Amino acid sequence: MDETLFYVFGITLVVSALAVSAIGLRFESFPGTRAVLVAIVVYFAGMVAATTTFAVLNAADAQHTREAEQARESPTTTEANATTTTASQGKSTTLKLAADPNAIAYDTQQLSGKGGKVMIEFTNPSAVTHDVCITSPSGQEIGCSQTISEDSTSLSEDLKPGKYTFFCSVDGHEAAGMKGTLTIE
Repeated sequence: MDETLFYVFGITLVVSALAVSAIGLRFESFPGTRAVLVAIVVYFAGMVAATTTFAVLNAADAQHTREAEQARESPTTTEANATTTTASQGKSTTLKLAADPNAIAYDTQQLSGKGGKVMIEFTNPSAVTHDVCITSPSGQEIGCSQTISEDSTSLSEDLKPGKYTFFCSVDGHEAAGMKGTLTIE
């Protein structure tokens, strides 16, 4: 969707610039009144802002798609981190986590559960995309959920006792405070 809007605004901006240039070259009195000049400047400022916004959103979506594809192509996270995330047999914990619908934040900064299979059921009611990722006590990434907006997903990992970090990997979200501590006993 962001890609389509980027092209729509970009093409409209180019066509508008060409039309205004052609009119300006043909008529010496163009733009005429100060009000017309102000309207033209405001129109072009809005078009540039819209085109830039959708270019940035499109680039962010493309980056997340590439990261997700790379994650699928690499060995599974559980296999790659088997020595640090060996699970206790037969135990399972389901934790609920949600994104704040009005801020770049989770609804909690503390989660806890038992060692073994841990599933985080993540709900994002916001139109802003979010995900949930886990890093080990040593800072090694263990896994990430899908990046979603106005939807739900889950992340399931085998975890041994320790203090883990959960965070949103969307650019700038962790730095904005979208993170917390996952304590596994």
